[in-house]
Amino acid sequence: MKSRPNLYTNYAKETAIFSNNTQKFWFFVLLLLSISLCFVATDYWILLISRSLAFSIGAWGINIVSGLAGQITLAHGSFIGIGVYTAAVFGGVASNSVWGLELDMLIWLPMAGIVAALFSFILSPIAVRLKGLNLALVTLAFLFICSHIFSNFKSVTGGAGIGRKSAKLTLLGVNLEEGLLVGNYFLQKNQILYFICLFSCITMGFGFKNLVRSRAGRAYAGIRDGDIAAEALGVNLFRYKASAFALASFYAGVGGSLASTISGGIEPGFFNLLFSILAVAIIVIGGAGTVLGPLFGAFFYVMMPGFIQYILKITHLTESALPLNLGQIEAMLFGLCIILFLIFEPRGLWGIWFRLRNYFKAWPFSY
Repeated sequence: MKSRPNLYTNYAKETAIFSNNTQKFWFFVLLLLSISLCFVATDYWILLISRSLAFSIGAWGINIVSGLAGQITLAHGSFIGIGVYTAAVFGGVASNSVWGLELDMLIWLPMAGIVAALFSFILSPIAVRLKGLNLALVTLAFLFICSHIFSNFKSVTGGAGIGRKSAKLTLLGVNLEEGLLVGNYFLQKNQILYFICLFSCITMGFGFKNLVRSRAGRAYAGIRDGDIAAEALGVNLFRYKASAFALASFYAGVGGSLASTISGGIEPGFFNLLFSILAVAIIVIGGAGTVLGPLFGAFFYVMMPGFIQYILKITHLTESALPLNLGQIEAMLFGLCIILFLIFEPRGLWGIWFRLRNYFKAWPFSY
C-alpha cells in the first residue's frame, strides 16, 4: 500500500486533518514562512496580514451557517459587533462614558465568542423554522435591531459617530501595549498582534476542519442538500440549525474582537447591512462550504488595497491622476470579482486552487 499514497484503507485516514505526508510537509513549511514573515515585513503589511487572519476567523463563522448548513443569514455583522463590544467591555478601560473591566485577554477573547453565541439563541427559535428568503428577512430584521442598540447603548459602544477604544492587549498579566522584550529582541505591538492572530487562526481553522469531518458537519451538509430528507434520516433540524448559528456566532465574536484590537477602536455604524453582505461576499469569492475558501477570500479582500497601492507605486501613478479614488477602485474591483466568480468559477478561489493542485498531481497526464 505504500506505493499507492492516494489509496485509503479506512475512513479515519481519508478524513484525517492531514491525509498524507505531503500535506504535513507543506503545512509546516507555510507555518515557518508565516513566522519568518513577521520579522522581515514592514508594519503596513504585518497589519494587513493580521487583519486578514482575523477576518478569516469571522468568515469561517458564516461559512458554518451558510456554506455548510445552507442557511441564508444577513445578521453575521451583528454577531461580530456583539463580540467586539463584549471584548471592549471585558478588556477595555473604563471612563466616564463607557464601561470597562480591564481583564486579561485570556478572558475577554473567549468571552467575545461565548456572548455572541448566547445572543444567537435569541434568533435560533425563529431561524430554525424558516429557510430561504423568509430566513434572510428575519436575520435582516435582527441586524437592524442590533444596529439601533449599538448606536444608542452609549455606555457599551460609545454611541454613533463616536465609538470607543478596543480591549487592552494584556496577556497573562503582562501589558503588551508597548511591546515585549524577548531575550535581546524587542517585539513591537504589531508583531505581537500578528502572532496572536496567527495562533488564533490556526486553532480556529483546525476546529473548523474537525467540525466538517464530524457527525455535526455531516448533519449540516445533509440539511444544506435537503432538510426534509435529512430529517427523515434522523437529523434533528432544530438542534443542528441552532448549533450552526451558535458556532457561527462564536467564530464571528472571536474574529471581530481580534480585528477591533488591530484597528484600536470601532464605531457602531460599521456593523451595518453592507458589512454583513461583505461577509457573504468573502466566502463566495473564497469558496463556500470549504475549509480554505474563507481564508482565501479574507486575504483577497483585505490585501487588495495593499496590492493596488503597490501597482500604482511601480507604475508611478498617483491617486490624483486617477478618475476614481482608491476606495472606489477597490469597491468596483471587488464587486466585479464577485460577478466573475459567480459566473465562471462558483467554487471561488478554492476551486481554482483545487484544479491547479489536481493538474500538478496528475502531470504529465491530463486526467
